[in-house]
Amino acid sequence: MKGENTMGVKKKIIIGVSIFLAFAIMIAAIVLFGPLPMHVDWDSIYNIGSNVKVLDVCDEHNTTGSVSLAKYNADGTIDTSDWKVLQFTDMHLSETNEGDLGNNRTIREYIAAIEREEPDLVLLTGDIITSIRGRARAVQLCEIMEKLGVYWVYVLGNHEGDEFFKMSREELMSIVEKYPHCLTDTSVKKTESGEKVWGIGNFVVNLLGENYKVVQSMIFMDSGNEISESDYNRLKNDTPGLESDSYDFLKDSQKTWYKEQVNKVTENCTNGVKTMLFIHIPLIEQRNLRYVAFSDLPEGWTTEVAGDGWTYVEGSEAKNHDGVVVGKNAVNSIDGWNVVPGTINHEGVCSSDYNNDMYELMMSLRDGINALYCGHDHTNDSILYQDAAPGKTPVYLAYGRCSGYATYHLYKQNKTDDPKNLMKGYSVIEIHSDCTFDYTGVSYDYAYARTQYLVNSLPVA
Repeated sequence: MKGENTMGVKKKIIIGVSIFLAFAIMIAAIVLFGPLPMHVDWDSIYNIGSNVKVLDVCDEHNTTGSVSLAKYNADGTIDTSDWKVLQFTDMHLSETNEGDLGNNRTIREYIAAIEREEPDLVLLTGDIITSIRGRARAVQLCEIMEKLGVYWVYVLGNHEGDEFFKMSREELMSIVEKYPHCLTDTSVKKTESGEKVWGIGNFVVNLLGENYKVVQSMIFMDSGNEISESDYNRLKNDTPGLESDSYDFLKDSQKTWYKEQVNKVTENCTNGVKTMLFIHIPLIEQRNLRYVAFSDLPEGWTTEVAGDGWTYVEGSEAKNHDGVVVGKNAVNSIDGWNVVPGTINHEGVCSSDYNNDMYELMMSLRDGINALYCGHDHTNDSILYQDAAPGKTPVYLAYGRCSGYATYHLYKQNKTDDPKNLMKGYSVIEIHSDCTFDYTGVSYDYAYARTQYLVNSLPVA
């Protein structure tokens, strides 16, 4: 009898533990995978009335070999007016919904910006859906764009799919590319020699003008996450300073494919057509502008002298909450590096430690290139360039304005004395029929103040 009672107690304990574990697993599943949508005022969203149409590769008017966009007047003729493109980056639609620094404000500002600007195309350059419960938010974002009726693209950042419990990069992109207004293309690309191109979401969108001629070709590429173990082991002995957790870089297959796309649409850089490249992680050359914190000056630097080959940038001071200057920007003046006035870095450039020579490739194609745009570093909006030859326009390395309120910002980092100066907003790229462009930064935090940095592909004087 005693033995039977003991067995009964053990059985009850086992059952109780099993129930507890099942309950714990259920709660964990809800927390990790359950939907956590943002609050969206669906009734306030309206179709902006775009006159943009997609011409696929089979269309008789599209001779580019890639998806192209054209604008049409009411009478069916081609609209040759400027193209307006908006770039949003690093929205970080992650866990924080509520409050003035959460996703609800981010998505509210995002929708309002599109309705206010009425763009022809919207670009999201990475770190957008970053939540471990991201499926519901990804669907919301896609449904928002469908209701707005504007074409858009999604480029992967380093935080999409970077944790085990997040959607994979493949799954996320498979969701967005199914929507009619999303132009993202995750099909496997191959170089002309048949080599498979690395990455998810390498594709081209051409903007057409009069007589269906290309006025700008936009190239989108996956810049990865962290460097892979195999790449690190292959490169570490020949790359001083390369860390095993370095950010990733564009691979050789991508560079080959990129060169082929530039040459294809520009007829080997001879017909005046220009291209723009959009990625998430900046190039290592963007370190030629650096934020220098006065509390941690590098060896040989002082608050008056920035060191050999470096020059402090006037008007680039960062002030803390007490109004004290805590840092400044310095540009590497060797080889003619410049920064567009008014643009600035407030943190180090988090590029890959490995120089993949992508910039050198761009320079070899410079007659067919306008700019590279990236995101990634949330308190940087610098636009760097080297001196151009007489009669030529520079090739710009530009940060887009960080668009997310759940991310870190200047006031929290003690780099501004103004709690409203969070450096949140978006960028406006206006493309003219002669392939030149204007570039404007818009600040959410200062009543949508607009600062124009480039006009007709040249810095504002």
